[in-house]
Amino acid sequence: MTELINGRAHVNSNTQYLWSDQLLLLVTAINNLRNEGVDVQINFIEFNHFSKSVNYASRLNFFKHLRVPYIEDFSRKNPIGRFTEIKKFDENNALQLQREIVQILISNGVNEDMLIVLDYCLWEVIDNTLNHAGPEYKYGNGYGYLCCQYFPAINEVRIMIADNGIGIHSSLTQHPDSKYQHLNEAQAVGSCIKKGISNSAGKGFGLWATAALIRENKGELIIHSGNYQLQCSSEEVIYETAYWKGTYVFLRLNTNMPVSYELIFDRSDQRNNFLDFKEEFLDELDSLW
Repeated sequence: MTELINGRAHVNSNTQYLWSDQLLLLVTAINNLRNEGVDVQINFIEFNHFSKSVNYASRLNFFKHLRVPYIEDFSRKNPIGRFTEIKKFDENNALQLQREIVQILISNGVNEDMLIVLDYCLWEVIDNTLNHAGPEYKYGNGYGYLCCQYFPAINEVRIMIADNGIGIHSSLTQHPDSKYQHLNEAQAVGSCIKKGISNSAGKGFGLWATAALIRENKGELIIHSGNYQLQCSSEEVIYETAYWKGTYVFLRLNTNMPVSYELIFDRSDQRNNFLDFKEEFLDELDSLW
Protein backbone atom coordinates (compact mmCIF):
# COMPACT_ATOMS: atom_id res chain seq x y z
CA MET A 1 0.00 0.00 0.00
CA THR A 2 2.66 2.55 1.03
CA GLU A 3 6.40 3.07 1.09
CA LEU A 4 8.39 5.76 2.86
CA ILE A 5 11.80 6.14 1.22
CA ASN A 6 14.28 9.00 1.66
CA GLY A 7 11.60 11.46 2.68
CA ARG A 8 9.26 10.45 -0.14
CA ALA A 9 5.94 8.78 0.64
CA HIS A 10 4.65 6.56 -2.17
CA VAL A 11 0.97 5.67 -1.85
CA ASN A 12 -0.81 3.20 -4.14
CA SER A 13 -4.45 4.30 -4.25
CA ASN A 14 -5.55 1.15 -6.11
CA THR A 15 -5.02 -1.09 -3.11
CA GLN A 16 -8.04 -3.39 -2.87
CA TYR A 17 -8.66 -2.77 0.82
CA LEU A 18 -7.33 -0.25 3.31
CA TRP A 19 -7.45 -0.43 7.06
CA SER A 20 -7.77 2.83 8.97
CA ASP A 21 -4.98 1.70 11.31
CA GLN A 22 -2.58 1.37 8.37
CA LEU A 23 -3.40 4.90 7.23
CA LEU A 24 -2.94 6.18 10.78
CA LEU A 25 0.61 4.81 10.95
CA LEU A 26 1.49 6.62 7.73
CA VAL A 27 0.02 9.87 9.05
CA THR A 28 1.94 9.52 12.31
CA ALA A 29 5.26 8.75 10.61
CA ILE A 30 5.03 11.53 8.02
CA ASN A 31 4.00 14.18 10.51
CA ASN A 32 6.86 13.15 12.78
CA LEU A 33 9.34 13.58 9.90
CA ARG A 34 7.92 17.02 9.22
CA ASN A 35 8.22 17.94 12.89
CA GLU A 36 11.88 16.98 12.68
CA GLY A 37 12.41 19.29 9.73
CA VAL A 38 12.32 16.73 6.92
CA ASP A 39 10.82 17.97 3.64
CA VAL A 40 8.43 15.08 2.87
CA GLN A 41 7.14 14.79 -0.69
CA ILE A 42 4.04 12.64 -1.20
CA ASN A 43 3.48 10.81 -4.48
CA PHE A 44 0.26 8.94 -5.27
CA ILE A 45 0.75 5.95 -7.57
CA GLU A 46 -2.01 5.31 -10.13
CA PHE A 47 -4.26 7.73 -8.28
CA ASN A 48 -7.94 7.04 -8.99
CA HIS A 49 -10.11 9.83 -7.64
CA PHE A 50 -13.27 7.73 -7.84
CA SER A 51 -11.91 4.56 -6.22
CA LYS A 52 -13.40 3.24 -3.00
CA SER A 53 -9.96 3.26 -1.39
CA VAL A 54 -9.44 6.97 -2.08
CA ASN A 55 -12.90 7.92 -0.83
CA TYR A 56 -12.40 5.79 2.28
CA ALA A 57 -9.05 7.42 3.02
CA SER A 58 -10.54 10.86 2.54
CA ARG A 59 -13.48 10.08 4.83
CA LEU A 60 -10.98 9.20 7.56
CA ASN A 61 -9.33 12.62 7.10
CA PHE A 62 -6.18 10.97 5.78
CA PHE A 63 -5.48 13.67 3.20
CA LYS A 64 -6.29 16.42 5.69
CA HIS A 65 -3.71 15.11 8.17
CA LEU A 66 -1.12 14.91 5.39
CA ARG A 67 -1.97 18.45 4.25
CA VAL A 68 -2.77 17.16 0.77
CA PRO A 69 -5.54 19.10 -1.04
CA TYR A 70 -8.41 16.81 -1.98
CA ILE A 71 -11.97 17.65 -3.06
CA GLU A 72 -14.47 14.97 -2.06
CA ASP A 73 -17.17 13.95 -4.51
CA PHE A 74 -19.36 12.14 -1.99
CA SER A 75 -21.61 13.03 0.93
CA ARG A 76 -20.17 12.34 4.34
CA LYS A 77 -22.25 10.06 6.55
CA ASN A 78 -22.21 10.41 10.31
CA PRO A 79 -19.57 8.07 11.81
CA ILE A 80 -21.37 7.70 15.15
CA GLY A 81 -21.75 4.05 16.04
CA ARG A 82 -19.41 2.82 13.30
CA PHE A 83 -15.95 4.38 13.34
CA THR A 84 -13.80 7.32 14.27
CA GLU A 85 -11.75 9.31 11.81
CA ILE A 86 -7.99 9.41 12.33
CA LYS A 87 -7.66 11.82 15.23
CA LYS A 88 -4.80 13.51 17.02
CA PHE A 89 -5.06 13.47 20.81
CA ASP A 90 -3.38 15.16 23.73
CA GLU A 91 -4.33 15.78 27.36
CA ASN A 92 -7.12 18.15 26.31
CA ASN A 93 -9.22 15.73 24.24
CA ALA A 94 -7.91 12.24 25.12
CA LEU A 95 -10.74 11.26 27.47
CA GLN A 96 -13.37 12.50 25.02
CA LEU A 97 -11.91 10.38 22.20
CA GLN A 98 -11.61 7.32 24.43
CA ARG A 99 -15.29 7.69 25.27
CA GLU A 100 -16.20 8.04 21.59
CA ILE A 101 -14.65 4.63 20.90
CA VAL A 102 -16.43 2.93 23.80
CA GLN A 103 -19.72 4.59 22.80
CA ILE A 104 -19.45 3.01 19.34
CA LEU A 105 -19.48 -0.42 20.93
CA ILE A 106 -22.08 0.35 23.60
CA SER A 107 -24.53 1.64 21.00
CA ASN A 108 -24.14 -1.60 19.01
CA GLY A 109 -24.82 -3.85 21.98
CA VAL A 110 -21.34 -5.34 22.11
CA ASN A 111 -20.63 -7.92 24.82
CA GLU A 112 -20.69 -6.00 28.10
CA ASP A 113 -18.11 -8.07 29.98
CA MET A 114 -15.58 -7.38 27.24
CA LEU A 115 -16.46 -3.68 27.23
CA ILE A 116 -15.94 -3.31 30.97
CA VAL A 117 -12.33 -4.43 30.57
CA LEU A 118 -11.75 -2.64 27.25
CA ASP A 119 -12.97 0.65 28.72
CA TYR A 120 -10.17 0.47 31.28
CA CYS A 121 -7.47 -0.88 28.96
CA LEU A 122 -8.14 1.65 26.22
CA TRP A 123 -7.67 4.54 28.60
CA GLU A 124 -4.49 3.01 30.02
CA VAL A 125 -2.93 2.74 26.55
CA ILE A 126 -3.88 6.33 25.71
CA ASP A 127 -2.63 7.48 29.11
CA ASN A 128 0.73 5.80 28.44
CA THR A 129 1.20 8.17 25.50
CA LEU A 130 0.22 11.19 27.58
CA ASN A 131 2.32 10.20 30.57
CA HIS A 132 5.33 8.33 29.17
CA ALA A 133 5.82 9.31 25.52
CA GLY A 134 6.76 12.94 26.14
CA PRO A 135 10.12 14.23 27.33
CA GLU A 136 10.99 14.67 31.01
CA TYR A 137 8.25 12.20 32.05
CA LYS A 138 5.87 15.07 32.67
CA TYR A 139 2.18 14.23 32.38
CA GLY A 140 0.57 15.93 29.44
CA ASN A 141 3.74 16.29 27.37
CA GLY A 142 2.83 13.35 25.14
CA TYR A 143 0.46 13.25 22.19
CA GLY A 144 -0.48 10.73 19.54
CA TYR A 145 -3.03 9.58 16.97
CA LEU A 146 -5.85 7.06 17.28
CA CYS A 147 -8.60 5.46 15.23
CA CYS A 148 -11.25 2.79 15.64
CA GLN A 149 -13.51 0.87 13.28
CA TYR A 150 -16.23 -1.59 14.15
CA PHE A 151 -17.20 -4.36 11.70
CA PRO A 152 -20.58 -5.74 12.86
CA ALA A 153 -20.79 -8.31 10.06
CA ILE A 154 -17.74 -10.14 11.43
CA ASN A 155 -18.09 -9.10 15.09
CA GLU A 156 -14.73 -7.37 15.16
CA VAL A 157 -13.28 -4.04 16.24
CA ARG A 158 -9.85 -2.69 15.27
CA ILE A 159 -8.18 0.05 17.32
CA MET A 160 -4.82 1.75 16.78
CA ILE A 161 -3.01 4.17 19.09
CA ALA A 162 0.34 5.52 17.93
CA ASP A 163 2.89 8.09 19.01
CA ASN A 164 6.40 9.23 18.14
CA GLY A 165 7.55 9.67 21.71
CA ILE A 166 10.59 8.34 23.54
CA GLY A 167 9.57 4.68 23.20
CA ILE A 168 9.21 1.83 25.67
CA HIS A 169 12.93 1.18 26.15
CA SER A 170 13.77 4.79 27.00
CA SER A 171 10.68 5.08 29.21
CA LEU A 172 11.65 2.01 31.25
CA THR A 173 15.40 2.57 31.44
CA GLN A 174 16.00 6.31 31.56
CA HIS A 175 13.61 7.34 34.32
CA PRO A 176 15.84 8.06 37.36
CA ASP A 177 13.61 5.99 39.68
CA SER A 178 13.16 2.98 37.38
CA LYS A 179 14.15 -0.48 38.59
CA TYR A 180 14.61 -1.65 34.99
CA GLN A 181 17.51 0.49 33.79
CA HIS A 182 19.48 -2.68 32.95
CA LEU A 183 17.06 -3.91 30.25
CA ASN A 184 18.02 -3.88 26.58
CA GLU A 185 15.44 -2.85 23.98
CA ALA A 186 14.17 -6.36 23.24
CA GLN A 187 13.80 -7.11 26.95
CA ALA A 188 12.00 -3.81 27.57
CA VAL A 189 9.43 -4.37 24.80
CA GLY A 190 8.98 -8.01 25.80
CA SER A 191 8.45 -7.07 29.45
CA CYS A 192 5.97 -4.25 28.96
CA ILE A 193 2.92 -6.53 29.27
CA LYS A 194 4.13 -8.19 32.46
CA LYS A 195 2.28 -7.25 35.63
CA GLY A 196 4.00 -4.59 37.72
CA ILE A 197 6.53 -3.51 35.07
CA SER A 198 6.73 0.29 35.19
CA ASN A 199 9.30 3.08 35.21
CA SER A 200 7.91 4.00 38.68
CA ALA A 201 5.60 6.65 37.21
CA GLY A 202 2.79 4.09 36.83
CA LYS A 203 1.47 0.86 38.33
CA GLY A 204 2.45 -1.46 35.47
CA PHE A 205 -1.10 -2.80 35.25
CA GLY A 206 -2.53 -1.30 32.06
CA LEU A 207 -0.66 -3.24 29.36
CA TRP A 208 -0.79 -6.41 31.46
CA ALA A 209 -4.59 -6.09 31.66
CA THR A 210 -4.74 -5.38 27.92
CA ALA A 211 -2.78 -8.54 27.12
CA ALA A 212 -4.99 -10.52 29.51
CA LEU A 213 -8.08 -9.15 27.74
CA ILE A 214 -6.67 -10.22 24.36
CA ARG A 215 -5.96 -13.76 25.57
CA GLU A 216 -9.45 -14.10 27.05
CA ASN A 217 -11.04 -12.60 23.95
CA LYS A 218 -8.94 -14.63 21.48
CA GLY A 219 -8.06 -11.39 19.71
CA GLU A 220 -4.74 -9.87 18.74
CA LEU A 221 -2.41 -7.32 20.34
CA ILE A 222 0.63 -5.80 18.63
CA ILE A 223 3.04 -3.47 20.42
CA HIS A 224 5.83 -1.98 18.30
CA SER A 225 8.50 0.29 19.73
CA GLY A 226 11.96 1.00 18.38
CA ASN A 227 13.32 -2.02 16.53
CA TYR A 228 11.10 -4.62 18.22
CA GLN A 229 7.52 -5.78 17.87
CA LEU A 230 5.60 -7.86 20.39
CA GLN A 231 2.67 -9.91 19.10
CA CYS A 232 0.26 -11.37 21.59
CA SER A 233 -2.70 -13.65 20.95
CA SER A 234 -2.77 -17.19 22.28
CA GLU A 235 1.03 -16.93 22.46
CA GLU A 236 3.53 -14.11 22.85
CA VAL A 237 6.21 -13.59 20.19
CA ILE A 238 8.77 -10.79 19.97
CA TYR A 239 11.01 -10.18 17.01
CA GLU A 240 13.33 -7.57 15.56
CA THR A 241 11.85 -5.52 12.75
CA ALA A 242 11.87 -2.10 11.06
CA TYR A 243 12.38 0.89 13.35
CA TRP A 244 9.39 2.80 14.70
CA LYS A 245 10.10 6.02 16.58
CA GLY A 246 7.95 5.89 19.69
CA THR A 247 5.30 3.24 20.24
CA TYR A 248 2.17 2.00 18.56
CA VAL A 249 -0.42 -0.38 19.99
CA PHE A 250 -2.87 -2.28 17.78
CA LEU A 251 -5.91 -4.10 19.17
CA ARG A 252 -8.18 -6.47 17.28
CA LEU A 253 -11.04 -7.80 19.39
CA ASN A 254 -13.94 -10.17 18.86
CA THR A 255 -16.97 -8.19 19.96
CA ASN A 256 -19.14 -11.26 20.59
CA MET A 257 -16.56 -13.03 22.77
CA PRO A 258 -17.26 -13.09 26.52
CA VAL A 259 -14.44 -12.07 28.82
CA SER A 260 -14.11 -13.13 32.44
CA TYR A 261 -13.99 -9.86 34.30
CA GLU A 262 -12.90 -11.52 37.53
CA LEU A 263 -9.73 -12.96 35.96
CA ILE A 264 -8.43 -9.42 35.37
CA PHE A 265 -9.94 -7.25 38.11
CA ASP A 266 -10.27 -8.28 41.72
CA ARG A 267 -12.36 -5.24 42.62
CA SER A 268 -15.78 -4.03 41.48
CA ASP A 269 -14.65 -0.41 40.89
CA GLN A 270 -14.12 -0.80 37.15
CA ARG A 271 -17.45 -2.53 36.60
CA ASN A 272 -19.26 0.19 38.55
CA ASN A 273 -17.43 2.98 36.72
CA PHE A 274 -18.30 1.47 33.35
CA LEU A 275 -21.96 0.92 34.20
CA ASP A 276 -22.25 4.53 35.39
CA PHE A 277 -20.73 5.74 32.13
CA LYS A 278 -22.99 3.44 30.08
CA GLU A 279 -26.10 4.69 31.85
CA GLU A 280 -25.03 8.30 31.31
CA PHE A 281 -24.40 7.68 27.61
CA LEU A 282 -27.71 5.87 27.05
CA ASP A 283 -29.55 8.69 28.84
CA GLU A 284 -27.90 11.15 26.45
CA LEU A 285 -29.05 9.05 23.48
CA ASP A 286 -32.62 8.98 24.80
CA SER A 287 -32.63 12.76 25.18
CA LEU A 288 -31.58 13.13 21.53
CA TRP A 289 -34.64 11.19 20.37
